[in-house]
Amino acid sequence: MIHLTKGQTQTVFFNASQNCVLTNPYFLFVFTNRITQDVVKFVATNTSTTLRYNKFSLVTNTRFNGAEEGFWTYQVYEQASSTNTNTSGLNNVENGYMYLHPSTTFAPTEYNEQSNNFVTYNG
Repeated sequence: MIHLTKGQTQTVFFNASQNCVLTNPYFLFVFTNRITQDVVKFVATNTSTTLRYNKFSLVTNTRFNGAEEGFWTYQVYEQASSTNTNTSGLNNVENGYMYLHPSTTFAPTEYNEQSNNFVTYNG
């Protein structure tokens, strides 16, 4: 599972090379929100220097600006084009889940001004 946080540039590692048929592919990422069904598509280049894993850098505010936080599914496709976002006829090399976290964590409201003295009656 991929965890991304809004407002940050993050490095994502995945293992799609084992399913690739192209020698030096570009990767098309298709993220779909599980509740709203919003779709985010973009093409990324593998920046890894090893064949063991694939790596790319992701600026979340660029890709997920205004997107709903929560669970997303994703599919990764290999392709020869650096601009195509149409998945028709492409080889799917990776599937999974992503959780998009908000840029600031939730802080609950605390009330400290109530009396902690309790009165009990014997009766």
